[in-house]
This record gives sequence, C-alpha cells and structure tokens, in this order.
Amino acid sequence: HHGLPHRPVLRHNLGMPDWRSWLEPVGDALRGAALGRHEQFMRQYSSELNDLFLLLCHMELMGIPNPATLYLLDVYPLLLDEFHLWHRRMGMHRSPLGNLPCC
Repeated sequence: HHGLPHRPVLRHNLGMPDWRSWLEPVGDALRGAALGRHEQFMRQYSSELNDLFLLLCHMELMGIPNPATLYLLDVYPLLLDEFHLWHRRMGMHRSPLGNLPCC
C-alpha cells in the first residue's frame, strides 16, 4: 500500500438516478434543435464550395480557361483594394505578387 491512506470505494446509490447519463442525451437533443438547420446549411454550402473548387482544378488541368476571368475585369479596382488589405493583414508589407501592384 506504499504508505497511502486507504480510500473507501464509492458506490452509486441504486435508488438515485444517474443525472449525467440523463442530461447528456437531453443536451445533445437541445443542441441538435438549436443548431441542426445551421449545421445542415453549412454542410451543404461546404459541399458546393468543394464541388466548385474541384471543377476549377479540373478545368485548369485540362487547359480550359476560367470563364470568371472576363467578368472579374469589371471589379478589378475593388479587388485590388481588398487584396491590399488582405496582404497587410497577413503581415506582408508588399504585394506577394510582383505583377499585381497595389502598394
């Protein structure tokens, strides 16, 4: 017994309910009721983004030009401002793309 005091073994009272085993499923049900639709939306949105990403990757591999490039020319000035804010937020003092002058 290595000099440690003897500790009595605690036994559950059979007449008392085990609150943890009861509260855990109730908590799961409440969480599902509160967040279920949001989680379903986020899973669907994530799946759509993944599909779009894979489509763009396959188009790039096949040498098919991205049709969004032509439409982005109209919003290029707006994207340039956003790009500048992004690379500054990432800790890059200059544009990481040499051909995209924003600083």
